[in-house]
Amino acid sequence: SQVLVVVGETGSGKTTQLPKMAVELARELGQEGRIGCTQPRRLAATSVSRRVADECKVEIGKEVGWQVRFTEVCSKETKVKFMTDGILLAETQGDRELRQYDTIIIDEAHERSLNIDFLLGYLKQLVKRRKDLRVVISSATLDAGRFSEFFEKCPVVQVEGRTFPVEDVFLPGYESESLREHVLRGVEYVTDLDPDGDVLVFLPGEREIRECADLIEGQGFFNTEAVPVFARLSLADQERVFAPSGKRRVFLATNVAETSLTIPGIVSVVDSGMARVSRFSPSRQVQSLQIEMISQASARQRRGRCGRVRDGICVKLYDEEALEMASEFTDPEIRRSALSGVILRMLSLKLGDLREFPFIDPPGPRAVNEGWDTLEEVGAVVKKSEARLTDTGRTLSRLPLDPRLGRMLVESERRGVFEEVLIIVSGLSAMDVRERPQGKEERADERQKEFLDHKSDFGVFLNLWKGIEDFRGEKGKLKSNQLRRWCEKHFLSYRRVREWLGINSELRRSFQKEGIKGKVIDTAADVYAEVHKSVLTGIPRQIGVWDKEKRIYHSVGNRQFAVFPGSGLFKSKRALWVLGFELVETSRLWARKVAEIDPKWVEEVVPHLCRSKYHSPYWNEQQGAVYGTEDVLLGGLTVVEGRRAFFGRVNPKMAFEVFVREALVDGKMRGNNLVTQNLAWVKETILGAERKLRRVGYLWNEVAAYDFFFERLPAATNTTKQFYKLTEKPEDAGKLMVRFSDLIWEEDVEDRLRLFPDVVEHGGREWQVKYVSDLESDDDGLTFEVGIDELAIFPDYLPSWGVPGILEDRVELLIRSLPKDWRRECQPVAEKVSGFISMWGDWEPQGHLDEALLEYLREKVGRNSLEGLEASRLPQHLRPKLRVRNEMDEVMAFGEDVWAIKKKLAGELRARREAAANEEWEMTGGEVWSFGEIPVEAEDGIFPGLVDEGNTVGMRAYLEREEAAESHRAGVVRLFLIEYAEHCQYVRKNFPLKMAGRFMLSLLPKETLEDFIRVSAEGGMKRIARTEEEFGESSAIGRGEWFASAEKVAGAVEGMAEADGRVREWMNENRQDRHLGEVVTQLEEQREWLLRPGFGWLAGYDRMQRYQRYFYGIEDRISRLETQPLIRDEEKQNQFLPLWDEWMILWNKYPEAVRIWEIGWMLEEWRLQLFAPGVPHMGKVSAKRIQKALEI
Repeated sequence: SQVLVVVGETGSGKTTQLPKMAVELARELGQEGRIGCTQPRRLAATSVSRRVADECKVEIGKEVGWQVRFTEVCSKETKVKFMTDGILLAETQGDRELRQYDTIIIDEAHERSLNIDFLLGYLKQLVKRRKDLRVVISSATLDAGRFSEFFEKCPVVQVEGRTFPVEDVFLPGYESESLREHVLRGVEYVTDLDPDGDVLVFLPGEREIRECADLIEGQGFFNTEAVPVFARLSLADQERVFAPSGKRRVFLATNVAETSLTIPGIVSVVDSGMARVSRFSPSRQVQSLQIEMISQASARQRRGRCGRVRDGICVKLYDEEALEMASEFTDPEIRRSALSGVILRMLSLKLGDLREFPFIDPPGPRAVNEGWDTLEEVGAVVKKSEARLTDTGRTLSRLPLDPRLGRMLVESERRGVFEEVLIIVSGLSAMDVRERPQGKEERADERQKEFLDHKSDFGVFLNLWKGIEDFRGEKGKLKSNQLRRWCEKHFLSYRRVREWLGINSELRRSFQKEGIKGKVIDTAADVYAEVHKSVLTGIPRQIGVWDKEKRIYHSVGNRQFAVFPGSGLFKSKRALWVLGFELVETSRLWARKVAEIDPKWVEEVVPHLCRSKYHSPYWNEQQGAVYGTEDVLLGGLTVVEGRRAFFGRVNPKMAFEVFVREALVDGKMRGNNLVTQNLAWVKETILGAERKLRRVGYLWNEVAAYDFFFERLPAATNTTKQFYKLTEKPEDAGKLMVRFSDLIWEEDVEDRLRLFPDVVEHGGREWQVKYVSDLESDDDGLTFEVGIDELAIFPDYLPSWGVPGILEDRVELLIRSLPKDWRRECQPVAEKVSGFISMWGDWEPQGHLDEALLEYLREKVGRNSLEGLEASRLPQHLRPKLRVRNEMDEVMAFGEDVWAIKKKLAGELRARREAAANEEWEMTGGEVWSFGEIPVEAEDGIFPGLVDEGNTVGMRAYLEREEAAESHRAGVVRLFLIEYAEHCQYVRKNFPLKMAGRFMLSLLPKETLEDFIRVSAEGGMKRIARTEEEFGESSAIGRGEWFASAEKVAGAVEGMAEADGRVREWMNENRQDRHLGEVVTQLEEQREWLLRPGFGWLAGYDRMQRYQRYFYGIEDRISRLETQPLIRDEEKQNQFLPLWDEWMILWNKYPEAVRIWEIGWMLEEWRLQLFAPGVPHMGKVSAKRIQKALEI
């Protein structure tokens, strides 16, 4: 037979002796080829090759050599080549028949890795083609029968090992016992039997090892130390395992110590019966590391680790029944791993369909499908159904990398970040260079903090690499000693760093063979983005979005994961979107090697995996087309949300429906043609009829409108451009012209609509009416729409009549609103209503409906006292309203009471009338009389007058006689001052004030002197001219009389100044007096009014030359206080103050109003009459007259 299965227990020497035996056999047969021997791990390949070279007394690399990934120590003389199974598998690509080998030995076949199963299937086919090839399948524990059957019932050889008797002890756990307590009990058990022999404890993982080590160390066993053994041990800790020790040792190991690592001197084994097994779930695309019960084969393997140096003890921390129920052999890796790499190799080697390949244990269909899906994801195959490689797939198949990692590098070259991604991929392919030695975890974390990147764990590789590169010399050679010290300082494994560097170099060479050298990225580009986009191409489905409520990441396929605690992002603010290189399930699903990403990158890098979901179509009036919302999804995650999409391309049928519904029927299409104009008119007419007849929702047949256009338009119509092109010709447009009767539900509507006109004619004018049918709206019913300029002539009574369509209902309900007794008199109501309508139906009303109806009812029932109509009790829609708008179409007033609206807008109406009048009268900038004759009143209610503009004089119209007169007075005087400017300067310079007057003037505003000059000029002119001729005469007189008038004004000022001095003196003396203090306050208020800014001009010449009277009156009041009881003054106060306070409110509100000033002078004269009857007052004044004047 060409194939031999060798089953030998641990220690039988099969690994070292079989290759030597094969060499001897080849010599006997005269064969010149090599002996190839595979090992599942690199460490085993290198160590076994050295052992065999030593035994054969040859130099390593000569007759005996080895090769692992990226490193080969062989020569042309090499007869025995030890290698990893992956190396042999890779050689099949260049040497399909493996012609360099005469014999191939597959060692440790029981591990059933992917590479081993693939090799076994390949060799099964190969031995049929190469009859000279010999194959040996070797293992410590193996299902020999199945292997023999697989290789056509090949022979099986059992090899006995050299061992001592081993006692098996089953020690199951207690119900409440933890694993570490259980292990301690097992160690105590073997210690009691043999306190000196070394113990090997099998545990599922690193965490359990550390917990048990701490417990055992703390237990204080005599001369005993706990030694952890697992794959991620630092180099120093690995050397500690094999170094001699003066103490008894308890090794705490994972299943790495089952076969790959032989620890010398083991006397006892404590087997937890547990192992952490990696299983890939094709449905969830998750690699889980679950703790499971070991197989019976693994239990025998663990048992075989003791009893090699003397009699041994194997304590099993489970019962015999559990062992019997365990599976016989550990599931092969192909049944629990991702298959994308295997499928890619098979396609590259043209080995046919994976499902037809001769595997000992064929993978399940779900796993196979997942493998194909992965290749399709990374763009390695066109479609999985075609099983054809793309250019990218062919490149990936030639690279010594997992397809996902290879895809990252291929993409990085295109994006100009090859160097950065090469560092990351080579780092992912090697073991983590960072170490956390037991007892030094915090120090290690602190030293390694500088390498962290809180946005991306991939950035850690770049940061580490940057530190390593600092130790390269001028020619790129590493400064090994310095690098080693740096690694020790930062708790980095120097051996793993060198391995990382080696992988990086080998990958670079592999890509160079493919013509990929790596271009430099544009410095303006975002390196972070381009690097992570490259990584994303390899693992596009391993993204997640943060759920704030559940505090978890949602991933593709309804998975949920958390960021692994060892990640740099674990303690950072949660990124909204992340990418995880690995999704590993232990106690929960963890994402390892995590980075923050922008979800928009997903669509950019893997568009073939994304699908778009289109929804919410709508008519875009600006674009003239139907648009909608596009969401881009990857496996249920929305990576692009709410993007605008043209619906005519993605769903023409739906776009056509939206076009008809929104663009046409709803009238949202821009522009007009015959079709849209006609449709808009018909629709608005029907909707208007609904409002008028209060049949909203019952007349407009929207469905008929849809059907009309659905039947007549091509189904591809969905844009404005298309529609207008279809209706360019009148004959084509004519086919789409709808009629009123086509789109209305009810018949005979047109006759009823005549009772609800859009325009009411009255008094030779037309008044627009709007209709609303909405019970919740303030304008429910009909409303007269009037422009602000028409409000003054709008009849107050017109809304009370409404329109003919509501008149009958209004009249009936008004009659029914009468008090019960009167209502009884009006029976039958229907007859009264009919009679009233007949009487007034053809007449144009001239008064309010209520008045006309009452008059009619009084006549019919013969009761002149009949009254009590209550329009407010009518429903809202039967109470017509008025809405007033301005030129900007803004609503200025709205309501039922027309008179109240006119009163409210009286100010606005006045301002508009005044503005209209000034279009005729307004002038400005005059320096001479150029205004013609200025009448006191130009027309009804229009009063023109001159305006003092300071340096010039203008003219304008007013609506108030007093205001116009005051403005004209000021304008005439200003024109006089302009004409006689030099004389004005003389008067100003020589104004005849004496000492008291000048002192008082210094206390008043500086404009006061100008007011005295102006009022003196007024006195000199004698009268205020209205024509040019009158002005010429009065100004000539004024020039001669000006100074004389000034002397009279100055005399009054002198008198008031002297009197005011005495008044202020008395006020200061009595300000704090509890009886007179209130009087002082009143006098201060009076002085403030009398001496207010502008008093000299506003008083006028006649009043100003007697102005001192008011101050004499104050003195008279003070003197009376000294001779009469205070109560008399208080009685006068009670008469005066209410009117004074009322006036003060008006004065503060309208300080410029001339009419208010006049009332103020009346109050001063009345004050003289009340408090100082000895001082003469001007005019007839009384409280009654003042009160009447205040009612303005």
